[in-house]
Amino acid sequence: MLHGKSIIHTIGHITYVILYCSLIIVCFFYSQAYLKPFLYLGWIVLVLGIIFIIWASLSRRKGRMLVEKSISKENIVESGPYAFVRHPEFLGHILVVSGLVLISQHWISLLISVMLIILLHIAMLDEEKKNIEKFGNAYRDYMKRVPRINLLAGIIRQIRCKKKKI
Repeated sequence: MLHGKSIIHTIGHITYVILYCSLIIVCFFYSQAYLKPFLYLGWIVLVLGIIFIIWASLSRRKGRMLVEKSISKENIVESGPYAFVRHPEFLGHILVVSGLVLISQHWISLLISVMLIILLHIAMLDEEKKNIEKFGNAYRDYMKRVPRINLLAGIIRQIRCKKKKI
């Protein structure tokens, strides 16, 4: 039986799926791609987003396998894209959504994407609360070291860390 928070969580997921499907439909059936450079940029961003989602998923799965082999069952995945941003799958979805907007160049896709990004932001905050409850200070330290979704800041941080080690 669903209770309070889980009902809201389920409604959020359903809303997200409906909006995502709506965005795809608008993108491919109501496209107004008059500006070809944005169309091409959109495809590049879309592909990068898909690659980032797959990379994050594989890294998380690999991290889980390592946790299962270790004594401690409570480890934070900090390898792969998780070394650059705390929420690489969310970042991947934001890139996909942005790519679809650039491809369609339709005002409805922009409106839908804003709603999707708001839902993704809420989900990121919720996930961080859950991770703080689960991992405690270890996750708080991770939060201090790794930006939420700012990939550029994460790359710069990794470069600086490697220079300090050398």
